[in-house]
Amino acid sequence: MEIVGLIIKVERGGGEELSKALSAMSHVSIQGVKDNQIVLLLDTDDVHVIARNTKEINEMRGVVGVYPVFSRDSLPIP
Repeated sequence: MEIVGLIIKVERGGGEELSKALSAMSHVSIQGVKDNQIVLLLDTDDVHVIARNTKEINEMRGVVGVYPVFSRDSLPIP
């Protein structure tokens, strides 16, 4: 299973409404909301679902940007 962390930067005051819309999406789990940022995880076995969901989120009203979060452990570097 692939798990991708995303930080969604939203317009001021839009976090609560977007959180509701995001939580209704399949493969999405909200991890936290603070100020104008929403932290979420996408989990699926299909990389195309990750790409499609990320594009869909980026095009939602009130979204300023979608930023993937990487940890050193997720990289294929020894």
